[in-house]
Order: sequence, then structure tokens, then C-alpha cells
Amino acid sequence: MTDRKNLQRALLLTCLLLTGVRCEKEAVFLYHRLGEDAVLPCTKLSSSNCSLVTWTSYKGGTVEYTEEVSRGKVKADSDKATRMSLTSSCDLSLRDLRESDANSYACLSQEGINTEVYLSVLTITSPSTITDLQPGRNLTLNCVLFTFYDAGNCKSFSSSFNLGWVAEDGSRLHKDSRYELTVYNHCNITLVTKLRREDNNRRWRCQVNTRENSTVVFLDLMSAFLFEDPPPVPTAGCSDCSGCSYLPISRIVLCVALPVMVLIVGFFTWKADRKRAKTSAAGIEL
Repeated sequence: MTDRKNLQRALLLTCLLLTGVRCEKEAVFLYHRLGEDAVLPCTKLSSSNCSLVTWTSYKGGTVEYTEEVSRGKVKADSDKATRMSLTSSCDLSLRDLRESDANSYACLSQEGINTEVYLSVLTITSPSTITDLQPGRNLTLNCVLFTFYDAGNCKSFSSSFNLGWVAEDGSRLHKDSRYELTVYNHCNITLVTKLRREDNNRRWRCQVNTRENSTVVFLDLMSAFLFEDPPPVPTAGCSDCSGCSYLPISRIVLCVALPVMVLIVGFFTWKADRKRAKTSAAGIEL
């Protein structure tokens, strides 16, 4: 809350320094996926001359502004310079979003602060390894919304939205015998589940919901199994297969392929040795 007050004071001070200018600004909240492109709008401009526009960014925790665009030109010393540009309408375009791009941005012109844009970036990470992607293993998925303040560290403004894990049909996942949900706050929620056979190629979705229960943005992660035993296939001569065991198709193919490869290598080795023997014999006769 202190960070928010400091920001408001800093913005008010900026407005007061611009003598004779009214400070009427618009607040815009944007939610995007990691790696996406985002366009931050600059509204209420009285002129289309972007040389009169300045964009600044502010990160929670420090009362410091970084000038990203000055007089319509991207600052060369900005860490976003290679991914940032200004549109013809003076909006700020950010490409290939990263966690560090989650900031508060302000568009300023001769009229003062025109627009405050609060950009949040949605991410999914998992400590589970590729070998865990098989039936019976646990899958852990961390969904974090990087916000204006800090990674997964929501403050008072976050009451207008929340994160949630949903099924493929769009229904909300709730904590039960199958799903273990740990909600740290509005911006940080972890899902742990034991994988089943039907979870192969399943999409796990984390989405941001607003107070009006509308989905603003979502991010999917697919659990594609590396190892999976196929369902049993009845074989001839087994009338009651309840106690029968079956080899996975992948193992059967491997068992067949290995001897064939050995035979092929042996054949070509024998052929090469025979050719060398003939060559040696011909040399001796000469």
C-alpha cells in the first residue's frame, strides 16, 4: 500500500510541476501471456505528434522512474530498446514479453499524464521432469501472474481479479482427492495432480478472471507423455485374460529390431572380411 501511495505522490508532483496543466489520466490494466506482444495505449492526446510524447516505467518497491521513450524516440539505454517501438498513434509496442516487463507505464504529453498502464504477465512453470509425464506420477504446475509490484506478490489492487485452474471444458478445478491446489494469493496458485492415462496430451489451463467473472487471458500447458503403456490387447488362446500380462508395443518392437540390426551388421561385416580376404589372396598370387 505504501508503494501505491508513493506512486500517487510522484505522479501528483509531476502534474504540479507542469504549471497550468490539468492532470486527468486514464488507468488501463493489461494482462498478457509470457512471450506475447503487447500494445500499451496512450489516450486523450490532443496532437498526433509523437515527438511530444514520453513514456516512463515504474517498478514497485522503488520510487524510481525509467524513461523508456523520450520525445517520441526509444531510449537506446533502455533494457527493452530492441523489443520496443512507438506506433503511429504514439502507443507503446512491446514484443516478446518477459517477466521483467510487468510494470506500471505512464504516457505523458504536454497535457500531463494521459494514461497509466498496468501491465501483468502470466506464466506457467513446472518443477516436474519429462520422465514424470506418465501415468501414476505427480505433475506440479505453478501459475504466477507477474504484476506491477512483484512476481506473484499481489497488493490491494489485485482484488479485481484472481487466478484459477480450469479443466478442458472450462469448468473450474477445485481441491479434491485428485487435485491439490495451493493458493498463495491472487497472483500465485499451484496445482499438483497424479497423472492418469487419459491425461496424455491434455491441456492444463490457468486463467485470469476479473471481478465480473470474465476471462481476460489464459495460458495452456500440454502434458504429452514420453512413456505410456498401451491398454492390454487380448491374445489368442487366452480365454480368461484377467491374469495375463502383456508387453508394451514399444518393447516388442525393440525386441524385434535389435536382433535384426545385429544380423544386418554381422552380414555386412562378413561381406567386408570376405572381400579383404580375396584382395589379400590376389596380392599373394601376383
